[in-house]
Amino acid sequence: MKKPLDLNLLFVVDSLYRTQNVSKTAQELNVTQSAISHGLKKIREHFNDPLFVRASKGMTLTDTAKRLRPKIENLVQQALALSQENEMFDPLKVAERITIATSDYIEILVMPAILKRIKTEAPHLQVSIRPTRGEFPKAELEDGTFDMAIAGFYKNLPEGFYETKVLEDTFSTAHRKKHPKIQGELKESQFYDLDHALITLQGDFKDNLEKKFSNKKLSRNIVFGSYSFTGMAFTLSQSDLVLTAPTLLLEKYKEFFPIQIQPTPFPMGNINLRMVWHSRTHKDPLRAWFRNLIKTELAKVSK
Repeated sequence: MKKPLDLNLLFVVDSLYRTQNVSKTAQELNVTQSAISHGLKKIREHFNDPLFVRASKGMTLTDTAKRLRPKIENLVQQALALSQENEMFDPLKVAERITIATSDYIEILVMPAILKRIKTEAPHLQVSIRPTRGEFPKAELEDGTFDMAIAGFYKNLPEGFYETKVLEDTFSTAHRKKHPKIQGELKESQFYDLDHALITLQGDFKDNLEKKFSNKKLSRNIVFGSYSFTGMAFTLSQSDLVLTAPTLLLEKYKEFFPIQIQPTPFPMGNINLRMVWHSRTHKDPLRAWFRNLIKTELAKVSK
């Protein structure tokens, strides 16, 4: 006896009927290409038919796929109609808690604006931020401990997870005003003669800014490391340490602390923050509403 068909796979097939392209279906369903390929493999095994085969232009349907098409499309439409029951969702009436695994980088950038909106749009909603600790919290997202996670180091997500880009940032270097050793533009050679602070979620002091300069390999003299994006503002403004960190974060520091921000003395890559959540909460109306809230407010920050 065959195992029951995972009905979520019907959405994959329904999308492939229209796109006839694995990459486009992955984009449409907001999952990875590997997740689509894995799902297609399962449904092929269930029907004992390839369903979609390569052709000169994308993919083409087998006879079995053509025969199943009206039934599958009908089932998907019924499921979508049923999901519209969620249109009755009213954030004003919600009395739940949203838990986010992230860092205080995100808290500093966006939580004041989010809390201001929640005050009027979902006044009974609680929001909790928990540390992500530099690792992907797979188990906690699966069991509901966390509703979503936001960071810049999540890669190669396992099956069953969704993701979306929520923020792009750059790096800059900051130091307190009237720093005794910095006058004017910070040069690359001087950069390595200073004492540095490092924000490190995992507690390591690994220097990823090593450079060859004047035929010598130079690395920063890192004398202080902290997991806290918030506490670092106090340390930076009251010491002679130099900090290289996300630009938007340093701009927030500057609003409240006497620090000066400069471009890093050499090119560095951008920071791409992604929000990740489990399929368990993908269709939940409250979580979907809150994810959109975060994405909207972070988009404002980066303008």
